[in-house]
Amino acid sequence: MSDEGDVNALLDERPDLRDALDTVMYVDEQYDTWTFEDVPIASGPFGELVSSGVVESVGNEYRLTNPDVTAAALSSGPTDQAESLDFGDPLSGFEWPMFDRITSLALTAALAVVALVRAHPLGSVYRGGNVVLSGNDPYYYRYWVERVLAESQSVFSLDTLAALPGGVTNGEPLLVATLWWVSELLGDGAAVVGDVMAWYPVVTAVVTAIFVYLLAVAVTGDRRVGLAAVLLFAIIPGHAMRTSLGFADHHAFDYPWLAATAYALTVLASVDRDAVTTSKTWLASALLGIVIAGQTLAWESAPLLIAAVGLAVAAVALAAVDQGESPLVPGAPILTGLTIAAGLAAAGHIFVGWHTPRVAFSPALVLGGVALALLVAEAVHRTTDDARHLLVIDAVLAPIGILTFREARPEDWEALLRGTGRITAERNIAETVGLFDPDSLGVLLLLGFTLVIAIPAMVAGVQRARTAPKWAVPTAYVWYFFGLATLSVRFVGELAPVLAVFAGIGFVRLAAWIDAVEALSVDATRAALPGLTVPDRRTLGTLTLIFLLVGSLGIVQVPVKTGQLTVEDSTYQSAAYVANHSAQLNESYPENYVLSQWGRNRVYNYFVNGASESYSYARQTYAEFLASPNADEWYSRFDGRVGYVVLSEDVNTTGGTAYAHLTDHYGSRTADRDGLAHFQPLYVTAGGEKLTYQVVPGANLTGQVAPNETVTVQTDVTIPGASFTYERQTTADAAGHYSVRVANPGTYTIETANETREATVQAGAVRNGTAVEG
Repeated sequence: MSDEGDVNALLDERPDLRDALDTVMYVDEQYDTWTFEDVPIASGPFGELVSSGVVESVGNEYRLTNPDVTAAALSSGPTDQAESLDFGDPLSGFEWPMFDRITSLALTAALAVVALVRAHPLGSVYRGGNVVLSGNDPYYYRYWVERVLAESQSVFSLDTLAALPGGVTNGEPLLVATLWWVSELLGDGAAVVGDVMAWYPVVTAVVTAIFVYLLAVAVTGDRRVGLAAVLLFAIIPGHAMRTSLGFADHHAFDYPWLAATAYALTVLASVDRDAVTTSKTWLASALLGIVIAGQTLAWESAPLLIAAVGLAVAAVALAAVDQGESPLVPGAPILTGLTIAAGLAAAGHIFVGWHTPRVAFSPALVLGGVALALLVAEAVHRTTDDARHLLVIDAVLAPIGILTFREARPEDWEALLRGTGRITAERNIAETVGLFDPDSLGVLLLLGFTLVIAIPAMVAGVQRARTAPKWAVPTAYVWYFFGLATLSVRFVGELAPVLAVFAGIGFVRLAAWIDAVEALSVDATRAALPGLTVPDRRTLGTLTLIFLLVGSLGIVQVPVKTGQLTVEDSTYQSAAYVANHSAQLNESYPENYVLSQWGRNRVYNYFVNGASESYSYARQTYAEFLASPNADEWYSRFDGRVGYVVLSEDVNTTGGTAYAHLTDHYGSRTADRDGLAHFQPLYVTAGGEKLTYQVVPGANLTGQVAPNETVTVQTDVTIPGASFTYERQTTADAAGHYSVRVANPGTYTIETANETREATVQAGAVRNGTAVEG
């Protein structure tokens, strides 16, 4: 094909061939002739170029038929404006992500899957006009968002954030501020907070999925990998549960920052001398700075997350030296981004008071470490230019740096050890066990088969990073967070986005191995992105079958793991009953504080009194109370501090405990136990899972009988979910006077050896400790 018009006609008819032809022309400029293996494009587009005459064969090799004509046709630009966006001169050097119609529809569908998988517990979150957030900790953030919202006047009332206590400003201040700002923007007062908090994890999951797609395409140059990565990301149970509808914990807020950081670093790792001055590079640099600062201000343990940046940059530097390139070329925009991050995070601490200096200045520490690593790498590049020498130097400098940090900053070192201890400590909290804990099977139940299909690509990524620096970032990230997840499964959510990228690679390779799709070329450049086409029915069926096989365990485990977080019906019903009961009595906190298992304590107290800030009292007190021999002995400790106690059927205690007495006999007298005077049964759930008591003074039933007479009082009690006979017994004094406190209202039968009488005890007398003549 020797005529420019013919080449233009081909590109007009097949605009998806433009990128492939651009790649071929680049290779043709380097060599007189070349083989198919020399051009990183798929066989389909290459065959089209050969059959159309743009590329001609020369023996067993190929070359462009007319390079000048091809160059002229390519320089004239595409006629289909749907393939790119022109935003004018200021961004003329920026390559906007390319989305044709098929890609856009496919990505939208994949993102919809991400959202739908996480939104499935809709019925568990929206109940009876209430938004019932999943888990326990989300009610802590709900408490503070509502507090800030109550004090603010508009979205510009940023001064209200200054009133946040140290627990928030040193914990997750950016999360609380963001949720408050969105709630204020949407209006409708505290009522909207529940909706905002319920849906925010789903939104962050979709945003994270977008960066998963961008990262996968940036690394592999293959949109198929991007789509596969998003779909596999959708069904990773450990991430889906933490970003499920209603689970408004802080982790969901951390994931988009992390995924965006990995993407920005990957873009910058690919920068060469020609690209270092483009708008794309410096926009990525600015993005890097913003997202690292956001990551830092989002969580008190953010230094553990941004430490991956240092590891990734060290890997990029190694790759650059191994390629004989200056590590300062990609390093300059990375350092600029880290400088922006250090400045923004420090400003958050200095001007707003967010976080301790240890956390707020951690980006500055990373900046210093990265600068040192790049300077050392540049020195090696200018001298021996041997990556092995740099690897040895890094291996020596790393422990020296750690020792120097320990000696120079002993307080920070102790804080680091405490944080590590919290991660690795063996406690009765599910998220503190390791990924390979034999009892929990976390590697399968939290990751499904995603890790299995990703592992080969993860291993190959280490070698691939030597020839393509863009691979260094995701490879460093995936192994770093895989290491953290082996210590604590709480980091499975951080691992998931980058793991999904490698799983996407594994998926496409598996599909290519059975000839369902064309082979993956992981050396493809952005210019060689293959266009997506709608597969035929057979191919689509094959791909669906592969996806179902690979994702089967994840598909099953997502609802299982999410269901473990949602608030049980028995818990919500008990909380709703106590809330209604307390409202009828016009009680206020702390007289209506609910004591329960700490894992659901914030749920109860949010709905009953709104005070869901802490569960520490329940964690310190509840188990001890249940194991004590006599519940009434706790009345003086509970008076004015605890209004209600919720008991669960799954508590493991021995006989003779307060728990056994309250659950087996509702506090009534038995052959070997005195009846209880201060615990009034209120409500039993339909399945008997929860039993609720109100802590009361008890009515004082008094009367006159024969001296030293044994007096037995009893009444039949019916409450929602249970009916029983409540009995107490006492002995009259030498003058014949008796006094016995009772915890239940009703008509009591008073029996002695010689007589039987009745007395009616009103509910108010039980609550107020009133004396009743019997």
